[in-house]
Order: sequence, then structure tokens, then C-alpha cells
Amino acid sequence: MNELLELNKRFLIKGYLWISGILTFGFSTYLFFFFSEVSIKWILIIYSITLIFAPSFVLSAWISDWFLKRKHKKRILSKKPYSDLDKIGFTQRAIKANHNSLKDYVLLGEINGYQIIFDIYVRTPKIVEFSIYGLTNHLNNNEYLQKAKEYAYFNINFSRYAFTKNIDTRKENLKSIQELEKILIELTHIAKKEKLELIPITKITRNGNSA
Repeated sequence: MNELLELNKRFLIKGYLWISGILTFGFSTYLFFFFSEVSIKWILIIYSITLIFAPSFVLSAWISDWFLKRKHKKRILSKKPYSDLDKIGFTQRAIKANHNSLKDYVLLGEINGYQIIFDIYVRTPKIVEFSIYGLTNHLNNNEYLQKAKEYAYFNINFSRYAFTKNIDTRKENLKSIQELEKILIELTHIAKKEKLELIPITKITRNGNSA
């Protein structure tokens, strides 16, 4: 809970205010035109929903996802070869936002001069993601789409801002950390081949400061 608030306190407050503000404004606008058709009882009930219950429900769902993702990552990192990621350079942390824009710490490694982020997506928790962030602006749309299609065959998501190697832990039973390292080295070779314009990732020290 401490790290959740440390990283997201301001965002959660803003989120609460935005959600309650939008819902309350919408109902107030309706009430401006149809005040006579709504009883005082229902006005109070709906305002309590827009001001308290609805935004609290949304934020609770976001926070639940945040903790659930942590749980899934902890489970994966407790098993080999992922428990040995520190042996191939994953000794740093970075901050990354999830699909709800809530931030959390992620493992950051460096192989062949390329920074690689380890993460998962909460909706597919058994698939681990290793991402190298960078731009591919030198490719036109047709070239980009063709390459994205080619790399998808190898479970590599080639987006405009990252190469992400997806590993399904249910199907790909890696025997050792060296086997995983070989996969990641190949990912760096692809990034070099495609002339990825790297996006530097800020490292986070153990006391929470950037480095």
C-alpha cells in the first residue's frame, strides 16, 4: 500500500475529482432542465452516487488490478528461470504505468547496451513481456506493417515505440536462465537490425530516487 500511494497518490486524487466532477456535472445539467421531474430523495441518492460511490468503485477496481498484477508478477518471479533474472543484469528498477495509468516499479535490465523492461499484462498474467523501448520513425506505414506481421510469428510485438518479446509460461518451459538470456540477446540483435532509436529509461535507486 505504501508504494501504491508513493507512486500514485496525486493521480488517485485527480482521478477521484475528475470522475466525480464529470458525473456530478452531467447530472446537474440534467437537473437544470428537469428539476421538477426528480424528487429530492432521488436527487440526494444520485448525488451521493456521483460524488462518492461511483468514483470510489472505479478507483477500487483500478487499485485491485494494481495489486493483482503485483501478485501475478511475484508468482512468476518466484519460479526459475525468472527468479534468476538478476544474474543476467536485471538488477535495477524503473517506473511504468499500467493500462489504468497507475504506476508501479518494474525490473530493468541491460543486455548488449539495450535497456530491457520485464513486465506482465494483468489480463494475460501467464505471459511475460520483455520490452526494448525505441522509435521506428524511419519506417513508412507499409514497411512497419510488414515487419510487425513478420515478428508476430515469433511472438514479438513490434509497435511504433517498442519491441516486446512475449513468453507464454504455460507453453514455453525454459530450462535455465541462460536459455532466457539467449532469447533476450536475440531481441537486442533485432532491435539493432531494425535501427531502433532508443528511448532512455530512468533507473530508480533503492531509496526511490532516479538515477
